[in-house]
Amino acid sequence: MPGAQRLSARRSLMAGLIRYDRINTTEARARAIRGETEKLITQAVKGRTAALAHLATVVSDDDKATRILEFARRGRFSLSYQVESNEERAELGLPPLTDKGRKFLNEKYKKRRGELLAIISNEDDAEDALKAAYHAMVIELHARRQVLKSLPDELVVKKIFDELAPRYTGRPGGFTRITKLGKRLGDNSDMAQIALV
Repeated sequence: MPGAQRLSARRSLMAGLIRYDRINTTEARARAIRGETEKLITQAVKGRTAALAHLATVVSDDDKATRILEFARRGRFSLSYQVESNEERAELGLPPLTDKGRKFLNEKYKKRRGELLAIISNEDDAEDALKAAYHAMVIELHARRQVLKSLPDELVVKKIFDELAPRYTGRPGGFTRITKLGKRLGDNSDMAQIALV
C-alpha cells in the first residue's frame, strides 16, 4: 500500500480495536497495530497517572482528590466568584443581567461553593486543591492531545482515557492479546483476533 493509505488503514484498525475491544483481521495486520495501540494506551495511563500524582501533592486523600477532579471538570470556578453589577459588567464588555439572570448566577455560585466546601471544608485548602485540579487537567489534556495526534478520532480517545486508562493503571504493559484463528477461505491468509486484555 502507499504510505498514506497504509497509515489510514492502521488508524482504522486501531480505532476498531479500541472501540470494540476486539477485531478479526489478518495476523500480519494484527501484529502491525499491536505495538502502536499499546503505546497509545501507555501514553494515556502515564498522562492520567501524572495528573493524579500532581493532584496528590496538594490533596493527600484519594477520595477527595477524585471528587475535586470531578468538580473541576464541570467548569472553571473560584470561591472568590461574585456576580458583578451591570456597571462593572459594562466596563468588562459583558452584557447586562436581568434580575432573573442575577438570581440564577447567585444561586449557581452558592451551589458550587457549597459542593466544593463539602469536599474540603477549609476555604484556602479548597482553593489550592481546585488550582491543583485544574493543573492536573492540563497535564491530562497534553497526553490526550498527543494520543489524538496519532489517532484522530475523539470518541476513541475519550474511551482510551475514560475507560482503558483506569483499567490498566498499575499494569506495566501487555494490553493486547493475539489469538490465531486459522486460514481464511479464498486467499489462505493467516487470520487472527486481536483483543484488549
